[in-house]
Parts: sequence; C-alpha cells; structure tokens
Amino acid sequence: MSNGADLTQNDNIPKEVKDYYEKGIAAVKRENYDYAVELFGAALALKQDLAEARYFLWFALWEKQKKTPDPLKIRVIFSKISALFPTLKGFSLQKRGRNWEAIYQLEKAMKLDPCNTKTLSAMAECLLSEGQTFNAIKILEGIPMIDKKNYKALEKLGQLYKSIDNYDKARAYYEATLRVNPNDIEAERAIKDLDALKTLKGSFANPQQNQ
Repeated sequence: MSNGADLTQNDNIPKEVKDYYEKGIAAVKRENYDYAVELFGAALALKQDLAEARYFLWFALWEKQKKTPDPLKIRVIFSKISALFPTLKGFSLQKRGRNWEAIYQLEKAMKLDPCNTKTLSAMAECLLSEGQTFNAIKILEGIPMIDKKNYKALEKLGQLYKSIDNYDKARAYYEATLRVNPNDIEAERAIKDLDALKTLKGSFANPQQNQ
C-alpha cells in the first residue's frame, strides 16, 4: 500500500483485544474494510483508549470511501449531511467537558464522513483533555493523510511528539510544517529548541565524553 499507514503488528496490544486487533490489521491488508471496521469497533468497545484501534478504524473507513466508486458524489454528499448531527452534538459535549461522550458522537460522525479533518481534530482535543496524548497523536496523524497542506495539524503533531520526548518525530513534523508554511516562526524556533535539547540530553547520556 502507498497510503503511509504502518500495518506491522504491535506486540503491546492488550490480550483482551489482541485477537480483534490482529484480525483487523489482516482485514485492512486484504482491503476488506467493512470487516476491519467491525473488528476495530469491537476492540474499542472493550478498550476505548486503544489508540491503534481508533486510528485503524478511521483508516479503514477512509480507504473504503476512496476505493468505492461514486462518480456523482451523491453518496459522499449524503454522508456529510448525515454526519452533521453527531458532529454538532460532539462539539456541544466537548464544550461541556463531557469528553468521552463527545468522542462517541464524533466517532459516529467519522464513520459517516471520514474525510472531515475538523472531526478528527475535535476528537484529538477531547483525548488530550483526558490525558490521552498518544491517542490524540494517532488520530491527528490521519489529518495530513487527508490534507497534506494542513500545517496546523503538522505543527500540533510536532508539539505532541516533543511533549513525549520523541524528538526525531517532532522534528520531522516541524520540518513538514515549514515545507507547507515556510514563514512559520514557531516551527523554526521549535526545531532549534529540539536540536538544543537533543544535544543537551546526549551530553547527559555520555558524561565521559565531556571529561
């Protein structure tokens, strides 16, 4: 596949959902997206904070929409209209701090309209509010796949990867931000800060080199 998704198996998946997850990955590889959606949905029903399942649920929906012929775009338009109600309900719940309820509604919207980047962004914000940084990262990673020029998502991913000390990925996303938005001062500053942090941490990790 040339879609950028990493379909390698993850050994850290909890036992209670591992079977669903592995069968879901196999279904995506076979391009059996309906079955994949069912399997990843079942995994999330058992473990709602499973970041990989939520990402691949979205991915299967997105791939299915791309590969289903709809020359008049009638189905796409209908899906977008149908997604409006759960989207607005999700936004309302998010404003009231009812994040997991909001995520549930936003996932319903995502199933109807997987190309809506605002839905993914709102879901990520809800996850961040619940302390689910890695979950937020995984769902945000879908946005540049939909819209390569969405520099706000790229910069946010840089910030989040920096917050979990993954400086290589943070730098890669900040560099991607600058390719899309060359005048982004914050991204330029962040890259300099990351280089300084990496040098500093390297010095602490190898104290004998400085003696």
